[in-house]
Amino acid sequence: MSKVARRKSKNHLKRPAKRTVKVGEGAIVNKWGNYSMDQLNYTIQREDGKPFLREYVYHIGSFHYNWHREIELLCVLTGRVEVCAEGRVYELEEDDLLLINANVGHATLSRAVDSTVMLLRIEPSFFKSACPGFERSQIQLYSNKDNRGELRFVTIRRCMALMLLSKFSGDPLSALAFDSALYTFAWMLLRNFPPQPQSAAAYSDKADEKNVHEMIRYLEEQYREKITLQDMAKRWNYSSTYASQLFKEYVGINFYDYLTRIRLRQATRDLSETNRKILDIAAENGFQDLKSFNTKFREIFGRSPSDYRKSLTEEHVRYDATFKKVFVTVGDEAALQKLRAYAAPEWSLLPPSIPDGESTKEEELARSEELASLAAQLREIADRISPSS
Repeated sequence: MSKVARRKSKNHLKRPAKRTVKVGEGAIVNKWGNYSMDQLNYTIQREDGKPFLREYVYHIGSFHYNWHREIELLCVLTGRVEVCAEGRVYELEEDDLLLINANVGHATLSRAVDSTVMLLRIEPSFFKSACPGFERSQIQLYSNKDNRGELRFVTIRRCMALMLLSKFSGDPLSALAFDSALYTFAWMLLRNFPPQPQSAAAYSDKADEKNVHEMIRYLEEQYREKITLQDMAKRWNYSSTYASQLFKEYVGINFYDYLTRIRLRQATRDLSETNRKILDIAAENGFQDLKSFNTKFREIFGRSPSDYRKSLTEEHVRYDATFKKVFVTVGDEAALQKLRAYAAPEWSLLPPSIPDGESTKEEELARSEELASLAAQLREIADRISPSS
């Protein structure tokens, strides 16, 4: 083996062999799919190349809005996160979970300087066989300080963590661990959070939906200008009242709150990337005056713009600057400890390939003795169930 090959073998995790499984209504899925060797990020794809399931850990950055056809489950690992969806604003703290239903527009915003999230996206078709009509239903799943310790939420977090960790384990049992976690997740989800008929928003006029998306694109481009709800309503031939109701129905917050968050998003970038005066940053991003900018900034971020600028780390500047997902790496010990804590005690049965710190000789000896004892027990069980000669 060449030096380069030996180096790659030593420094990278071994990719498990590919296999397929039938899900939903007989769709064939590439069970292992694609995943990053150095990031907590993997994707399982169908044979036609379309994604079926994706899971990753990433840093939440500035405010942005999106929608997709998969259901999405967020679990906050560190920090505080605001999510706007389905007419509500959710304030998520460490260990909180939130499920966003398929085709529901939503926006996320970090409310702390460093917030990380474990995210799972999965095709609704996966649940069809167990729950006919699932794609025309919605699930209400949201935890807070009063209920995040309940078994149903603990189990969901455990399954998500096990699925993620098993993807980066070199243990032969990792494939079984993933399957077990995936199907336990599905069972616990449907059992504890029964799907309900979709809300009226799901049946709204498609033309209205298209117009809201166009409004959002317009705000993204023109947020520095003076924009009123009346102007927007007139532009799309709506009354102001109907435009306001429609916007909140789809986006989760009202028109002016959304516009303010877009302006704050750019302002945080300017605070991060430039040395410009705060007064100038406020004016350049559509705020009427410094007072209104300070008030809104403190309302959202819990601190003044100047305090925010002082608290910025090099990493956070990078998150704001890219406007792209920044994934947590497999070497991030804080994230791994959190995932292992969620996955315990099952994770102790599945030794990871992810670096877990230096082991002492005593620890290695104890581990070897434990494995030898387990092997002996398995042989005894096999002898007991083998047919007599």
